Amino acid sequence: MKIYLKEWKLQEMNFSIIKSDERKEDMFDMKTSQGFPIGDKKSFNLLFEVKIRDIDFDMSMSMLAIFGLDEEITEEFKVSDFPKINAPAIAFPYLRALISNITLQAGFKPVMLPSINFV
Repeated sequence: MKIYLKEWKLQEMNFSIIKSDERKEDMFDMKTSQGFPIGDKKSFNLLFEVKIRDIDFDMSMSMLAIFGLDEEITEEFKVSDFPKINAPAIAFPYLRALISNITLQAGFKPVMLPSINFV
């Protein structure tokens, strides 16, 4: 079975500058969820939902990664490690680069997300 990242898209983003000297620490939270479209038996979706609290801003975003397969998805595949561990590990660098670039282009110190072990 061949599996590949077909595309990724930013779904939603909110960015708010914080004008307060009280915030002293950063926060990063991320959740992932998988979806299997009913009409397409050879692809699945992975949704990243991210919240970042920086000293200077708050950011939240969701990014969708769409994976394709050369065979139809089975129930065994749906409960395997690939959708929950391998797929996030493949798509995460795109999310990481997107966040770094957005914060840099917005005039802030670029946010460099940590490496994540999805196991």
